[in-house]
Amino acid sequence: MTRNIKASLLRAISLLAVIAVAITCLAACGEPKTNDDMKSISVTVVFADGGFKAYDIETDAAYLADALIEEGVIEKKAEDGFYTTVAGVTADYSVDQSWWCVTKDGEMTTKGLNELVLADGDKYEITYTIG
Repeated sequence: MTRNIKASLLRAISLLAVIAVAITCLAACGEPKTNDDMKSISVTVVFADGGFKAYDIETDAAYLADALIEEGVIEKKAEDGFYTTVAGVTADYSVDQSWWCVTKDGEMTTKGLNELVLADGDKYEITYTIG
């Protein structure tokens, strides 16, 4: 009987350890953490004619939209997360199917400017895109 209790106790402790590791992983791997530390990021805006404007930004903003507003690249925060005017140029999908494509380190982002959490050294490109 004592052997069965020890085995059951060992299984219970093992199960608790697995649960603790899973909870720790979920907490660490879940939503990206934001911070108020200063970060250096670079943003390149590429226009329809292929010209571009590069911005080296020092910011304590947590999200890309906030850093771009501080820098004057965009004017105000769009509640819906869709930005049509970047660096003074408006993309109008209803006119010519144009829009602004945001990439990070060469990969298209899956989140909008309001949701992109900044980290020191991030490199973004915002490209005027048709189609």
